[in-house]
Amino acid sequence: MPYNWVRIRSSPPRERRDEVKEICRRNGGRLCENQIYYDENDQAHALVELPAEDAKRQALLQELGATAFIGLVHADEKAGGMRPPPSKQ
Repeated sequence: MPYNWVRIRSSPPRERRDEVKEICRRNGGRLCENQIYYDENDQAHALVELPAEDAKRQALLQELGATAFIGLVHADEKAGGMRPPPSKQ
């Protein structure tokens, strides 16, 4: 299953984490282990497991308001030939 580090708009950290969980659930994804971090510019970054279908993946990223994302695959998936989803900077 592909993953993305997704840069999203910030809001109060706990409330935003709950919003992201719900958005992911509605769109067939998952916020991984509550992984939301804030950088020095107060920009939020969330580790999200993406749905396999491209349309659902795009809907999830759009609803999150993703401003940038980096596509990732697990080491075992990489060894099996899987490629990460496209990134956007």
